[in-house]
Amino acid sequence: MLKKILALLLVILMIVPAIVSCGNETEKPNSGINYDETENSDDNGDEEDDPIIAEVNEHVSEIASQVNLKGKTFTWIGPDGWQAPVKDEETGDVESDAMYFRQREIEDKFALTWVNNRAPTSGEGDTSSPTVDMIKQDVMAGSGAYDAAYGGNMHTQQLLINDCLMNLTDFTTMDLNNVWWQQDLQGSLSIGGELYFLTGPIVTSFYQDAMCIVFNKQVAEDYGVEGLYDIVNDGDWTFDKMLEIAQAVPENAGGAGAYRYGGIDGISVVVAHGYSLTEFDENGNPYILDSIPQEIVNIADKYSDIFSDDTQTVNTKWQTKNPGESFEEKYGYEGWDEMFADNKVLFEMTDTAGVAHLRTLDVNFGVLPMPKGYDSMENYVSYGSGQYVFIPKSAKDPQMTDVILEVMAALGYKYFKPTFYDNMLKSRSVKDFESKDMLDIIFNTKKYDIINIVDKGANISSDGELVTLFSGAIQESSANLVSKFFIKSKIVNASIKGLLANIAADVQH
Repeated sequence: MLKKILALLLVILMIVPAIVSCGNETEKPNSGINYDETENSDDNGDEEDDPIIAEVNEHVSEIASQVNLKGKTFTWIGPDGWQAPVKDEETGDVESDAMYFRQREIEDKFALTWVNNRAPTSGEGDTSSPTVDMIKQDVMAGSGAYDAAYGGNMHTQQLLINDCLMNLTDFTTMDLNNVWWQQDLQGSLSIGGELYFLTGPIVTSFYQDAMCIVFNKQVAEDYGVEGLYDIVNDGDWTFDKMLEIAQAVPENAGGAGAYRYGGIDGISVVVAHGYSLTEFDENGNPYILDSIPQEIVNIADKYSDIFSDDTQTVNTKWQTKNPGESFEEKYGYEGWDEMFADNKVLFEMTDTAGVAHLRTLDVNFGVLPMPKGYDSMENYVSYGSGQYVFIPKSAKDPQMTDVILEVMAALGYKYFKPTFYDNMLKSRSVKDFESKDMLDIIFNTKKYDIINIVDKGANISSDGELVTLFSGAIQESSANLVSKFFIKSKIVNASIKGLLANIAADVQH
């Protein structure tokens, strides 16, 4: 009898935890994120296997079997460790770990040592960059301290102006036709047919800098806005269509209800309309037109009327009238994302890093590509602001760097795409299957523009003259845009001529 009682107790002890466990499986974690039960019911966050990963592994192994880098050291430098792991070990930080895993695989496969140098982001008064200064000094001394480097637009420009970068078109291992590089780099970012900087999955920012539109689903429901994904898929998602749809939100609703639009980026609007502020001459050299095309003037006039109206838009024009007033004093929120999360904005232009940030807030939203400029455009176009990789002229072993950058790009696809695109963006950030398709459209039509490199900025961290001018014209006022463009184009063209003279002198040597 005692044995039967003990056996029964054992069975009960085994069953009760199982019952409790089954009951807990139906509970959602308190993550602070609203999940749409119907749209995400079949989505467990897993992505299908990417066949290109197998191609990456084969490609890297083939290079490793053909190249002997055993015992060599690869030294990587950039501002504030943007593209370097926090520590040379796994830390639990997803961005740092993705970069660390790539670094570790390269070290293991090629039996080399990887060294990260983290220069401060900016120098005294924000007018210089320690990264630029360190590379300039290294090039002048010819010491070969750095094998490759990375930076933003103005870092790249300053190094070009000071003739510090190698021409990359003669390198043989880097194959820019591979999917792990941004396509058409030589068509959009070359100078005189030569290429001095690269981008793509080699940097994590590739998955974070694509401009797009987010819409607040609660605001859309409140004002009867429907069918946005269908409009995109039908090819009818244009700026005019967005403005038409936004009229569902009353103009005078600011404060009491919701705003139609959040901020807007001027250069992204130009690119999405199919234009560029930079042209190329017969030799492939960039230049700025002496006069602004009338189509761009029309764009600026149209959008400045809308996006400077603070009854419709969360904008910056009010700061020109009240320079001492903070965003929080004006709107009652720390920033636009808090407003968006509180269902106060219908449409907001942001980059994909902003999309990933929104997932941490309690808001239900969808993602859309940048609208076309006009109906007859064949494709959507999404602008990428860019971080770039380059090789200092003083690099001691360019052949090694050629190999490592190709491998970095391939393994960047392997580690960064699953981390930032498949997981943080497509699985964790978006709240519906349609937004995943929208992200594919955004990245398949992503475009870079050399204007950000050749445009002359006020200091190392600022946007250039024309980028700033056009962003202001869109958000604040397009008045006198033609005359302002004429003056600033002269300034920028003079800067470009100096840059081209340095490059030409180097070629002659």
